[in-house]
Amino acid sequence: MAQKNVFSLRGNIKDALTGKPLVGASISIDFKKSGILSDSLGNYYLKLPEDEYVLKISYLGYKPFRLYIKLNRNLNVDAVLEDVTKQLEEVIVSSVSTRKTILTPSLGVSLLSIKGIKKIPAMMGEVDILRSLQTLPGVSSVGEGANGLNVRGGAVDQNLIFIDDTPIFNPTHLFGLFSIFASDGIRELELYKGGVPARFGGRTASVLDIKMLDPSLEKFKLEGGIGPISNRLLLDVPIIKDKLSILAVGRASFNDFWFKALAPDNMKNTRANFYDVATKVFYKPNKANTISLMTYLSHDFYRVDSLFSLENVVAKQSDFNYGHLNTSLKWNRYISPKASFEMVAAFSRYKTRTESPDSVNRIDLKNSIQYQNLKASLDYAFNEKHKTNIGISAVRYDLSPGSLNRDIVSKISKVELEQEQALELALHADDEYKLNEKLTIQYGLRYTQFLNLGPIQVRKYLDGEPKSSTTLVSTELKNGVAKTYGGFEPRITMLYVFNPTTSLKFGYNRMQQFLHLISNNTTPLPTARWKVADENVSPQISDFASLGYFKTWNDNVWEASLETYFRDTRNVVDYVSGANLQLNETLETQLLKGRGRSYGAELMISKKKGEVTGWFSYTYARSFLQTTGPYSEQRINGGNWYPSNYDKPHTINIVFNATPDKHNSFSFIFAYNTGRPFSSPAGTYTLNGQQLPLYLSRNNDRIPDYHRLDFSWTITNPSMKEKRWEGSWIFTVYNIYGRSNPYSVYFTNGSDGTKVYQLSVFASPLISLAYNFKFK
Repeated sequence: MAQKNVFSLRGNIKDALTGKPLVGASISIDFKKSGILSDSLGNYYLKLPEDEYVLKISYLGYKPFRLYIKLNRNLNVDAVLEDVTKQLEEVIVSSVSTRKTILTPSLGVSLLSIKGIKKIPAMMGEVDILRSLQTLPGVSSVGEGANGLNVRGGAVDQNLIFIDDTPIFNPTHLFGLFSIFASDGIRELELYKGGVPARFGGRTASVLDIKMLDPSLEKFKLEGGIGPISNRLLLDVPIIKDKLSILAVGRASFNDFWFKALAPDNMKNTRANFYDVATKVFYKPNKANTISLMTYLSHDFYRVDSLFSLENVVAKQSDFNYGHLNTSLKWNRYISPKASFEMVAAFSRYKTRTESPDSVNRIDLKNSIQYQNLKASLDYAFNEKHKTNIGISAVRYDLSPGSLNRDIVSKISKVELEQEQALELALHADDEYKLNEKLTIQYGLRYTQFLNLGPIQVRKYLDGEPKSSTTLVSTELKNGVAKTYGGFEPRITMLYVFNPTTSLKFGYNRMQQFLHLISNNTTPLPTARWKVADENVSPQISDFASLGYFKTWNDNVWEASLETYFRDTRNVVDYVSGANLQLNETLETQLLKGRGRSYGAELMISKKKGEVTGWFSYTYARSFLQTTGPYSEQRINGGNWYPSNYDKPHTINIVFNATPDKHNSFSFIFAYNTGRPFSSPAGTYTLNGQQLPLYLSRNNDRIPDYHRLDFSWTITNPSMKEKRWEGSWIFTVYNIYGRSNPYSVYFTNGSDGTKVYQLSVFASPLISLAYNFKFK
């Protein structure tokens, strides 16, 4: 056997920031611990037979260096290692959040990093904000394909979702599978699960504040991506240097071919596609003022067989169209180092249309909600220990809850529900005061006055009795202000700092909600109607308290938190069994006034910097509802507490990210949660020779538990060359082991009895490949 030539391998190892040599760095070959260390000057020297090797250089507290080498001559390989404690965090919760978590009073608040979100395995290659949020403790949904989020035991309509100060009423695309936010155009997301500042109001569970990127005043940028679900493009163009620039980001899907090629026969006629486009113009006339104009447009269309029915008329085929049109104009004024002023005018319109054009009995149903807001606020810092924010806001709602066949000819009669109008006026003040090095208090007060406006038919019913046509006392047409609600909403959080790495926080807030999403489905359809508070529908009022312990160590590389919470909500909207909600002129006869109660504990441990990052979270959460009254029609489950549709006691999320070098990164997600409740029949009864299920209680059973494992591999600049054009391939496997997670359980009746079926959205692995590009 021929003897192989021996060659030398040498080099020098330095700190990337200081340039100083690293003494005692470990050098290994082919992942074997050789025990060779760098000398006092950071140098190393090896002699090896001619071959191909993987060189690894590591040093405690630094990101390892790896390189594939072909040793067929004497080589010199220098390495510059990055201190992980100096790196910017690239996990989902950003570096800014570390300081907030430990040293500021913010409680139940997560500031999310878009860079971190993009590392999480994406279903079908589509980076999804809502799905990423669900990896955080206390955030969940009722299942795959669900419309919206459930935060700490709240319903989907109890979340206030803003994109650049404009509200989003339906945050999902494509049957609820993907969020309507294109991640490329987003700067940051701030999720308030508790400790909500007084400047926010109108919802009782959470606030998700999404900020778009500000256009660059100096540098042109082009980014985009091609994937199996959608194609994306971002364009950032400076118009006048240091003065004027524009940002445009768009996304469009072309999914019809998937249904033709892969869907079972009963879904071959299904069609689904969407698009969203956002633009932002940024103008800086001088150093003291900035003006920005944002527009956002989204649209969804899907066609399915025999989904929509109305008053016993079943369509052979149904078309759904829905979307947003949002815009906001913002002026920021820098007054002094202590003071700044902001004024915002915002507009949002959400419209839906449901059609059955091929039905014998044609159906064309439309509804919409329109939001207009004008607000102003002033920030003032008295000193480093004391700062305040005060503001005023006025919101107008205009709702069209339902219009059937207004502009078409059909055998189905026209129906036009009366319009709903309302004003929501608010004053707020937030104040943060640092009493000493240990104790900081953040307190605020919001006062809201809600006015239900006419013209509107006001119906009065017998007090205490179920609302129905038989208990209706009178109907009166009212103009002007038909009904008012309002009150104070106190907010407070207290921070006690044991040391720079450990703190304890307590928070309490009251919030009122005057706008309700009316749907008795587990997850609301896009066409579900909205309803403002009026004479017969009261606003929801929530009292929320939380306590949290926070700890960070190893120069903020590791962080842990434990939070507990309790929420009591009055006037929760529930529904009578078999409620008829669509196009019902007396909607209040189908609603029940209930009470909600949720509580839980959330543990999160995260490694936030380095070659390997990720987190583990465990949530214990309970969510219950109760409806009471002197009559059986007013009580669900006999007036006892029962689990809500989104009650999931145990949830575990494990996220693992590894970046061995600048060209490759790997991610895994494991998700587990208790199955959600559903109503199971206690038995059957026979009617006209047919056996039917007998339901005695609501949400008395649970679907099987949910668990899933995902994987993604991102290859950036596969050519390994630094270019202005940077491309990356993202290979993703969603649901690796093909778990058939049930979304719902349903029952069918027949002459041979009742049969039970489970419906799963994704019962096999989904493999995808996407390509992203960036021109720098």
